[in-house]
Amino acid sequence: MRQAIWLGACGLFLRMALAQTEPNLAEILQNVSQTYKAASEYELVADLAEFKTGNSKGGTGHMLFAFKSPSRYRMKMSGDMGDPELTKMVIVHDGSTLWTYTPETNEYDSTPAGELTNDAPGDLGDMAPAFQDHVMMWRYRGATDFVDGAKFLREEATEIGGAKVDCYVVTVSPKVGGSRSVYTWWVDNQRSLILREEDVRSSTVFTSIKLDEPLPDDLFKFEPPPGARKIENQR
Repeated sequence: MRQAIWLGACGLFLRMALAQTEPNLAEILQNVSQTYKAASEYELVADLAEFKTGNSKGGTGHMLFAFKSPSRYRMKMSGDMGDPELTKMVIVHDGSTLWTYTPETNEYDSTPAGELTNDAPGDLGDMAPAFQDHVMMWRYRGATDFVDGAKFLREEATEIGGAKVDCYVVTVSPKVGGSRSVYTWWVDNQRSLILREEDVRSSTVFTSIKLDEPLPDDLFKFEPPPGARKIENQR
């Protein structure tokens, strides 16, 4: 009897100790929000993977996205995910003109920035700098808003660029349209950076994150490569 009581007391003490040492989830998400909200200039480099779901065959890719407020960005995609034309492309907005370039065909087109409006035909409006910035950063900047429904899963080291980084692993459920999506984040427990993100369809591993580090102006310029052919009215 005494042994059973002793074991029960030890188990209770252990559970209390674990509860006391579990990181504060609200604080983790607040730190993420503050870290990303502060950045008006940034560069994200990531390895992408699309899971096989339904009719999707899945695939892998690589992405670079750089942004400098208020109106310059560069996106470079490569790999095989979904639409090949979208995953093998360079897109540059230099502040006055949107340039899109397809390396495989050595073709490019250009669109004046003033035409990237919400009522523009096709997906032109989605190419506006403010929209692209929102797409890349809204979840991270708004992390504080996702405390309700968020869960702390565990602490885990993940490998980034050949180095192990200690992370908090959490799930968040932001609203997307009229429904909720569930994302799993690996959050660097020292810098509050999201190093890895997964949902039911895809995985993103950020191999390089630069927030508010000076980026070279040349990153936001585009010069057509030799022999490149200009295509009109592609969007």
